[in-house]
Amino acid sequence: MQKDLQVADVVLFEGRSRVSEVIKIITLSPWTHAAIYIGRLDQIKNPRTKELVKEHYNGDPNEPLVIESLLGYGTVVNPLSLYTEDNLRICRPDGIKVSDKNKVVCFASEHLGISYDVRQILDLARFLFPYAILPRQWRSSLFQHNAGKPTAIVCSSMIARCFQSVSFPILPIV
Repeated sequence: MQKDLQVADVVLFEGRSRVSEVIKIITLSPWTHAAIYIGRLDQIKNPRTKELVKEHYNGDPNEPLVIESLLGYGTVVNPLSLYTEDNLRICRPDGIKVSDKNKVVCFASEHLGISYDVRQILDLARFLFPYAILPRQWRSSLFQHNAGKPTAIVCSSMIARCFQSVSFPILPIV
C-alpha cells in the first residue's frame, strides 16, 4: 500500500477502541479515524514544514509519515508502519495541484501540538440520546462556530481545515 500513497492523501482507519465503537454507531461508518499522509522527511518541500515535523518526530527519516489528531496525544506525526495490522482506506483528492498538496502538508504541520478536542467526541455521543429529554446545557454544541485558530481539534476537523486552506472542497456544495 505504501507504494500507492501520494503526499496529501487522506488515510482512513477502522478503529477498534471503545471510542471508535461509539463513532461507528453515530456515523454509520466503519471509518473512525483519519490522517494526512505527508510522505518521508526528504519528500517535504518546505524547509519550515520539514523543521516542524522534525521537532515532533525523531524516528527513521526514511519512514512514511502521517499527521493525525489522536485522543490523549493531540496532533502528532506518526509512522504509517504503526497501522500495518489495521484496516485502511486511501482517499485521494482528485484534481488537486501538486503545489496545493504541498500547502496542505504545510498547513497540517502547523497543527502539530494542538490538543485533541474531547468535547467534540462528547458532543457526538450526545446524539445517541433523544434531544428533547436533555437539559439545555447538556445539548450538543457541535455545530456552533468558533472563529480563529483552534486550541483543540479532532482528526476530521484538522483534515477539513487543511483542504479548506487551499480552497479544495471536501464537502459537497449544495
